[in-house]
Amino acid sequence: MNKLVQVTLNADQEKYNLDGDESITFIDANSYYIGQIVAREHGWIVLESIDQTGNQGGIVFIKEDQIAKIEDDTPVLHYYATTEIKDPFDMRHLNSSVKNWDFTDIYDLLINVADAQPFVTFEVDTGVTYTGLITQLDKKEVRILEKNGTSIEHFATVIPLQDIVCVDVNSIDNNLFIHYLKQKQNYEFNELKLVEIYFDYTFDDQFGNFVIGKVLKYDEDNILLESLNELGQVESIAVIARSHVAHVTEESERLNYFNYLVNWQQKNHSFDPDYLERSLNLNGPIKSITEVIENWPDDHVIKISDSIYHYPDRLGLIADRGDEGFDLKILTEYDLGEISDHNYDDLISVDLAGSEMIKMQRFIDHK
Repeated sequence: MNKLVQVTLNADQEKYNLDGDESITFIDANSYYIGQIVAREHGWIVLESIDQTGNQGGIVFIKEDQIAKIEDDTPVLHYYATTEIKDPFDMRHLNSSVKNWDFTDIYDLLINVADAQPFVTFEVDTGVTYTGLITQLDKKEVRILEKNGTSIEHFATVIPLQDIVCVDVNSIDNNLFIHYLKQKQNYEFNELKLVEIYFDYTFDDQFGNFVIGKVLKYDEDNILLESLNELGQVESIAVIARSHVAHVTEESERLNYFNYLVNWQQKNHSFDPDYLERSLNLNGPIKSITEVIENWPDDHVIKISDSIYHYPDRLGLIADRGDEGFDLKILTEYDLGEISDHNYDDLISVDLAGSEMIKMQRFIDHK
């Protein structure tokens, strides 16, 4: 009962009609839930989730007849098996009362949600997700004020109850967002001097991508950035090529929000969970991206961002080096796959240390 499982919904599969065969499906690699099934109630499974960073997450209620499959032996689960599941946000305690909710149908379930955790995330049968504050509920529909960036919409979104296939309750990001709204007036300035950095990606669908973090030092050609994840924790320390920086923002509502997140994480002693700040000696001049890659051990996982490739970040092992660039054996679907070639001049950034690299290194070392 308490073994980790991977749950994929019907809504998270794309069906292809090939020669009249609609049974052929493609599953988005990121569209699944990981966790432990702690109960089955009236056609719903109750999942105590694990988040993408390997931390204990909140409670997810999933409609059983909308589940495509439940698996207990996948590359993703093998990856999580090599990761220590931590609970820095005391989620097990916060989840304890939610796991014992009494309900018989979706309406009863949402009464519990509205009473205890009114800020919630829904997934509907089309695969669309909605996150917001419940303002009205009846036996046919629920109305929420949706989250929009760092604010809440003024007009309600109506969601028919029959369309709901998943209810994500008590997630740490939703909890932090609600706490921020209550103290928003205390974070109207970017006191921590965080930045948003935008890059010159080649593909239009990457336009607008950016990183948030704190500039540790810089020179004429490079920036050394401590980047943050969506919860305001240290995600990596990276060298960024200034030649690929399109724009830097130092004032925004988003940066004010991240000031709150960083302060919260520091008070919670969870700001730098992988001790990345301690792992590097940052004294002396900044090494260029080329210098970093030329001296990177072949058996150590590296993470890069390339302006040419369709996906902004790539993890892998260096397979070969040349005067103008290098080959990367890409880690995809938790396995070493194809080789991609990269010119040094096209590289936006390389991580000197990163949480994702640490976890992936541990995973491939155990394979």
